Amino acid sequence: MPLPPQATFWDKLKFFTLIPRVLAAGLSRLILRPFSRGLLPDSLFKDIAFSAVRTNLALINTAQEQWLNKTTEGAYLEFMKSKSLKPDTDVLNVGLKIHWLGSKNAKKTMLYFHGGGYVLALSPGHLQFLAEIQKDIGDVGIAIVGYTLAPMGQYPVQLRQAAESLDWLLTKQGKRPGEIILAGDSAGANLALALISHMLHPHPTVVNKPELSEPLASVILISPWVNFANTDPSIRQNVMSDFISEPSLERWSKLFLGSSQIDNYNTPSQVDSTWFKGIDEKVKDILIWGGGGEVLIDSIELIAQTLKEAHRQTEYVVEPGKSHEDFIVLKLLGYSEKAEGTQLIENWIKARL
Repeated sequence: MPLPPQATFWDKLKFFTLIPRVLAAGLSRLILRPFSRGLLPDSLFKDIAFSAVRTNLALINTAQEQWLNKTTEGAYLEFMKSKSLKPDTDVLNVGLKIHWLGSKNAKKTMLYFHGGGYVLALSPGHLQFLAEIQKDIGDVGIAIVGYTLAPMGQYPVQLRQAAESLDWLLTKQGKRPGEIILAGDSAGANLALALISHMLHPHPTVVNKPELSEPLASVILISPWVNFANTDPSIRQNVMSDFISEPSLERWSKLFLGSSQIDNYNTPSQVDSTWFKGIDEKVKDILIWGGGGEVLIDSIELIAQTLKEAHRQTEYVVEPGKSHEDFIVLKLLGYSEKAEGTQLIENWIKARL
């Protein structure tokens, strides 16, 4: 397993030299937005912020990136402290940590895999989004999986951990499959789909295969990242309306895959519906959310069509003009009001409780 990237003194110093370029990118949108054509973010603030973030992600290296961001556990502990809530973390025998929002004894459990290109940890935006859902829905406990980030953990390490986390809920926590909602955003949605694929076609190097006595309650896929080849035309067409772009996607996918090749588990956009035959025996309902302005929307639409062909209870929702996981990013940018996407997911879950 590769060692975690350590930011050197020069990495830290170089990062500060990037700041003027990031600020200049944001400023350029302030000036050029009135003259721009094509799809753009739906507000000036988002246009400026997305341009700055997009530039930062394209220029920064992984050591700098992980130095600037907290660990998943650190972000969770800080969030719980800010809300005057008692942290509740379980450590599995393999060392994997599960962080809880709400009661682990709730009637329903959401097993959540966070996004971040498999490289970035759980963010405050994720935690605010999940806490809002947990509070407004009620009797649901959210189990956030602190999987190993790339490049310290590379494919299929995270799939092994996903299988271990679900098996732990079933065998150690006594949860019925019909009480479990499997969910994730971006890379986390990729991981949720990989776990479903593993239960249908056991991965040759993943020993733990969760056994289901009944289908899972549902699977929620938010802006799923399902094409590591980064060949979608929308990656170039929607570059101005999103905060991620091809350079960051290329870097993250290489860090995650390491020496592994693209396959049906990590890149489900390449399969047809026969790969998911029997998925209705693994999950009752599927919800897929995509932003019409995100760079990944082409492959999201492709996987949505594939899943619809394999499972009749698949719902696909596209919010016109919205960015990659827009409602999670809004929380990170400081928006307090509940976004339409969050409300949609809440209503979808409530209808199935």
